[in-house]
Amino acid sequence: MTFRRLNALAWFAVLGGALAWAAQLAFGYQLALARCSSLNARFSIPFHVWGIALSSLAVTVALLSEATAIFVYRATREAETVRVKRVHFLSITAITINPLVLAISAMSGVGTALLSLCHQS
Repeated sequence: MTFRRLNALAWFAVLGGALAWAAQLAFGYQLALARCSSLNARFSIPFHVWGIALSSLAVTVALLSEATAIFVYRATREAETVRVKRVHFLSITAITINPLVLAISAMSGVGTALLSLCHQS
């Protein structure tokens, strides 16, 4: 496999899950604002359904990022040049980060599904 392809896969492995979680957080927050800030029922959004869908998408991307990180790690195990060693290091970073992102995305989805919506603290 070419260096450019391995480099692109390594960057997806590092950033894919984290960006998916950030998108889940941003869109979920906006959905909650649209649902809870409306004084009438004009924004009756099925929030729990959308929250579970966003969480499922983020978990899927995090799993794909982890699988990609493992693939790049195995492909660059016998690295000889500095460029390929850098890609190997990125894959190790992604293997470390993605389980954390996966747990955060899954817990956010479980919280969205189980907790009540629109209550003031």
